[in-house]
Amino acid sequence: MKQYVVFMCSKCKGFTNAPADQKKRRCSYCGSIIDITKANLALFDSPEQASNAVKEFNASKGGNEFKNAVERSRERVKALMPSEHINTDDITTKGEESSPQGNQRRLMAILEKEARGTSCTLDRLEELTTAGGLSWVWVEKQIESLSNSGALLFPRPWTVQLVIPDDSDIPTQISIKDVSLEIIEFLRQSGKALKVDEIVSHFKKKGVSEASVDSSLERLLRSGDIFQPTTSTLKLV
Repeated sequence: MKQYVVFMCSKCKGFTNAPADQKKRRCSYCGSIIDITKANLALFDSPEQASNAVKEFNASKGGNEFKNAVERSRERVKALMPSEHINTDDITTKGEESSPQGNQRRLMAILEKEARGTSCTLDRLEELTTAGGLSWVWVEKQIESLSNSGALLFPRPWTVQLVIPDDSDIPTQISIKDVSLEIIEFLRQSGKALKVDEIVSHFKKKGVSEASVDSSLERLLRSGDIFQPTTSTLKLV
């Protein structure tokens, strides 16, 4: 079973989790991008254990329980943290048009290639944008702005997906509806883990936007009502 790490957001001090091979994730509480490689990490052998630990650490505000878990995990975490690199060939190759002028256009070109109609991890996006000459601090702010406008979704807290139509402007407002209770009931009736796409598709048929489902799923993950048996499925705790 996939191992997960639990850590604290340096901005809002809330505890959350991610698969052990991820380096970045969005905080479900304040929306900031967390650099997992710089956080104190407690390692757990299953998403269920990590989800329970998040509840415990948030209830106790960390304390000795988290410190002890970090200390027990220290050597195992060192062996697990990823160190892969992506070069500029992932952005352009010989014969391709060079990156557009202007930071905004360059970022959107990368998102169009990597995140249009599919999920792109924050880890990959960081390496591609850095290789393309963009400051990650600046990119983080653009991600937040695009997310707030509804142009960029977080299918998972560590992935992004571009959703604006090719020929339209970025919307200035998007209506978000909380369907947390409906999602819990849907998962309860299914009695099994469901793919995120299945959940989104189910509620789209009921007229609920993908942004609303995504926001509600993040809220449920944060509260510990659901967890991820795998990176693409969700299940009731």
